[in-house]
Amino acid sequence: MEQPLFTKVLSPVDTTHRLTIPMANLGDFELPPGQHAINIEATDSTQQQWTFRLSIRRNNNPNPRPVFTGQWIRFVREKGLRAGDRIVFSRQQIEGDGVQFRIRAERRIFNYWVNVQ
Repeated sequence: MEQPLFTKVLSPVDTTHRLTIPMANLGDFELPPGQHAINIEATDSTQQQWTFRLSIRRNNNPNPRPVFTGQWIRFVREKGLRAGDRIVFSRQQIEGDGVQFRIRAERRIFNYWVNVQ
């Protein structure tokens, strides 16, 4: 069963540089102790795989500010995303101990959020 992790309305910086992840969701990702970055594989609604680099500030900064980089800007461009659109990031348990991450892009049309393919 799919478990939503976070939903975020995109800011201008999210669509041009990097996606800032809500701090409350940092614990949803297994960042090994002492490391400041890991790769996250996520599948979109068209079953395309994306590799996002989740990183935090170094040197025990009190505000780690988690962000996605890597293929994030390519994802934004290929989906035609802009500020005001949103993403829904979730995870799903798969056989064994595996976890699969999913990402869905949405755009508000009138009062409804619709998938962006």
